[in-house]
Amino acid sequence: MRKRFLALVVLGLFLLPSIIFSAEPELKTIIIEPVQADFKVEVWTDKGNNASYKVGETITIYFKLTQDAYVYIWDINANGEVRLILPNGYRQDNFFRANIVHSIPAPTDKYTLRVAPPYGREVIHVLASRVPVNVLEGYRKDLSRDPFPLIHEAPETFTDKVRRNIEIVPTPTQPVQWTTANTIFYVVSEGVIVPPPGPSQALGRLVVESKPSGASIFIDGRFLGYTPYTGDVSVGRHSIRLELSGYQTYETTVNITPNKTTKVSVTLKLIPYYQGTLYITSNPSSAEVYVNGERKGRTPIKIDKLKPGRYQITVIKAGYETFVQYYEVVAGETRNIFVQLYPIR
Repeated sequence: MRKRFLALVVLGLFLLPSIIFSAEPELKTIIIEPVQADFKVEVWTDKGNNASYKVGETITIYFKLTQDAYVYIWDINANGEVRLILPNGYRQDNFFRANIVHSIPAPTDKYTLRVAPPYGREVIHVLASRVPVNVLEGYRKDLSRDPFPLIHEAPETFTDKVRRNIEIVPTPTQPVQWTTANTIFYVVSEGVIVPPPGPSQALGRLVVESKPSGASIFIDGRFLGYTPYTGDVSVGRHSIRLELSGYQTYETTVNITPNKTTKVSVTLKLIPYYQGTLYITSNPSSAEVYVNGERKGRTPIKIDKLKPGRYQITVIKAGYETFVQYYEVVAGETRNIFVQLYPIR
């Protein structure tokens, strides 16, 4: 059966007026700091990372998992357009087994991916998850109309929405549920190639970590990936900016030196507006107050600088029944809680 030929609208995280010949940061994204190091995904193209593709050439995306998982792949071209590659209208089953090299398209698939303009730096993102990702599953309804649906959102908006949808704080009993990786390549015109790093394009290693992790990293104003990040960047001075919703933006300057590792590690500070307050009173007063099991003082008491979320409030006073209830803390708001204590009969 004759294969269909589909133009791949390839990716980029920012606009490029022309091909960049200086050494580019190698993107290796892991959005949250993993507890189980054995859950990883690798991704590359048939020409390898940082390769050049001429318009009209075919391209194959390869990936390999260390755990069985649902796999999602999307592209961002040099104009900042986001397009879903997997699942697609020709391959809707996106559950893959571990320790096998998989390809998109697979040898048995009846379509081919061909490189198309715009010219510039392209990025392929892969997300592997132990469970289906709701926000990405929602695009299945578009597959009958467009096998590779265009996502009408800015790259940063889309990736942040995905991250918030899947972000689970791992614990010993709740292992990491997902992991990510990405690779880059260049779309070029006939006769133009991107040279590999040479003596004049020395590289140094950059490590960026943050607490909490998952912060967007910008190097010299360009989106690089998410913390924790490890990759090679060109030698010299670079500005680094970290952004995470609800936290103050962090900025610094680093000096990358050849064949050495430069590390940026920072604890991000909450924006005051994104903190909430509890004001707790009781009858009778002078009762002990505990928040999530931690003693805070006696009523009446104001407890501020709380992150938005659900808290267990316990109020104890000798001779009275213990009060236990859960309350939601809302960013920028003060919640008044009155507790009526009843004598033990």
